[in-house]
Amino acid sequence: MWRWLSLILLAGSSVLGAGRSIEEGKKHWAMIAPQVVPGASIDALIDKQLAEKNLTPNAPASRSALVRRLHLDLTGLPPTDMADQTNLADVVDALLKSPHFGERWGRHWLDIARYADSNGRDRNVMNYHAWRYRDYVIASFNADKPYDEFIQEQIAGDLMSAKDTAQRDAQLTATAFLALGAKAFEEQKQDLFHMDVVDEQIEMIGRGVLGLSVACARCHDHKFDPIPTADYYAIAGILRSTQPLYGHGPRGIKATMFHHTEFHPLGDEAAQKLAPAALAYFTKLDADTLEMHQARSARYSVQKRLNDAKRLVESSSGEAKKKAEADLKAIEDKIADWNVKIKKLEADVEALKDAAPPQPAWTMGARDRSEIMDCRIHIRGETTTLGDTVPRGYLQVISIPGSKPPAKTQSGRLELAQWLTHRQNPLTTRVMVNRVWQKLFGRALVTTPDDFGVNGAKPSHPELLDYLAVQFMEQGWSVKQLIREIVLSKAYQRSTDRSVTATKSDPDNILLWRMSPRPVEVEVLRDSILALSGQLDPYPPQQQFLQRFHPQKDAELFTFKPFLTADAIVDHHRSVYLPVVRGTLPEIFALFNFAPPERPVAQRAESIVPAQSLFLMNNAWVLEQARHTATRLLNDTSLADDSKRLDRLYQRAFFRSPTPAEQSRALAYLKTSGPETAWTSLCQTIIASAEFRVAR
Repeated sequence: MWRWLSLILLAGSSVLGAGRSIEEGKKHWAMIAPQVVPGASIDALIDKQLAEKNLTPNAPASRSALVRRLHLDLTGLPPTDMADQTNLADVVDALLKSPHFGERWGRHWLDIARYADSNGRDRNVMNYHAWRYRDYVIASFNADKPYDEFIQEQIAGDLMSAKDTAQRDAQLTATAFLALGAKAFEEQKQDLFHMDVVDEQIEMIGRGVLGLSVACARCHDHKFDPIPTADYYAIAGILRSTQPLYGHGPRGIKATMFHHTEFHPLGDEAAQKLAPAALAYFTKLDADTLEMHQARSARYSVQKRLNDAKRLVESSSGEAKKKAEADLKAIEDKIADWNVKIKKLEADVEALKDAAPPQPAWTMGARDRSEIMDCRIHIRGETTTLGDTVPRGYLQVISIPGSKPPAKTQSGRLELAQWLTHRQNPLTTRVMVNRVWQKLFGRALVTTPDDFGVNGAKPSHPELLDYLAVQFMEQGWSVKQLIREIVLSKAYQRSTDRSVTATKSDPDNILLWRMSPRPVEVEVLRDSILALSGQLDPYPPQQQFLQRFHPQKDAELFTFKPFLTADAIVDHHRSVYLPVVRGTLPEIFALFNFAPPERPVAQRAESIVPAQSLFLMNNAWVLEQARHTATRLLNDTSLADDSKRLDRLYQRAFFRSPTPAEQSRALAYLKTSGPETAWTSLCQTIIASAEFRVAR
């Protein structure tokens, strides 16, 4: 029986796989090209389902509520122009043109791209050049770069033509998408290390772009979706022919040269000429550091014999003692020799760290390997048990007539990127418009935004999803146009009021009879607190946060003593510009559901836990911002009394005036202690309030 079972396992994935056949899979709703109902629009399709359920939708929200909602959704900052009387379409257009739009919506994509400024895992090597990818993403959303072009650049920017140096640099930087994942630098098996990197890339592309768990087919046919193991290794061949460029790995005793890579140099011809010497410097630093650690290890192998040798001298006598003493002397001499050698090596390495030659700007990225290869199936995912060779290619269930196969002389990434963004690919546009909808409504049309497969949720409004997907392509893959159409719809502008009848019929608001209140993300909460206190620097930083540290001396976070702690990640710029150090997130990020940077995150977790309230009540930073807010109000000479100060506080925090009851309570409270103490306490109460943390 055991022999029979082992034969089943060794036979490969076709036996293990329980997923649908390719032909069955093509009939799944998500694999059928989106179709548009004639005369469709967002409101017509939503109102149709509401009418079928005899549900009356809410009236529009108040103007102040809508303006605040738009500001928080489109820029992530509270509104400041309290006298704004322009029509709502003009407000939307102004927000879409704001540089803060890219900061807000670029951060959404960084969740998908598992962006981080360090590797994480056991060897937390710093990614000192990752910020260029972050800024590329922000700039792309601000420029409304067509989404198909945006995806193509991240998969294959280095293989695309460019009209000038700036475009080439942007395209090279975009490929950092493939290099940002956490890597198992402790892994000593080269083939396994490379395949783990490929697997992480497939997971990101699969869930991030296609909304499919393609990586589940590494060890066997997908259990549910029509993705055979052969398809996994067809894509793996493309990525195995690709070298991610993330820089050096750990420089320790277990360091191996296959952990180290180069970077892409950026800039004009003069800058490019600096690259060879700079790369040679990194290679020497890697080699010399490894030699130093190997010397330390060799000394230790001698040192660990020292105590036994001393005990032998003490316990021996006569000739045996003389021999033991000679052996002890030899050990001590070897240790002394190693001490001299190691001291020099340490001094040389320390000096070398400060001797970096002039360098171009660097970016993480990807390029083709010198050897282009098809990949063999790894039976049960084992690199040592290989099956048939699979030609490089794509998922069979998404057959696109006329799509180009991978080039024979290149990795095939360019053709993969074109296949992903082909107008007849049924998933890519659906996945993106579904995510945009989720960010604006708090609930996606497909509530499993990274799983459009058999086990994923069915769309609540299938015709609406298809309408948005087709419109997205028809409007040039413009994210801004997509957002504009959604936020100007009646559905988006509805109030958050509860209706007893509608709540009973549709308690989860699946049919969108109202706008559901949504907790803001942690970045919006932090930025709003800084904006309220007047401490926010709204401009991008001139110097990146991690440039405060030495890229050679502070290369790895937890080698001996951390040079950067969570408490030290303090800055007055927008949250998107703070470093994302895996394993060392600021407390507010950890408490308020920041996206885990170890994996692609399509939808953040939402939680209401006591620790969040305790943070807002007791954290020193929150108290400091409350004091700044109070001081700002008290020092404003245009505010003649507490009533006017209170109105200004409510306008800044909630974009509305206090109700008579709120005003009465607040004014009474302000009389209970001195002005500074009372106003600080009141401002902290506003910051900790539910309304401040919710987009209504």
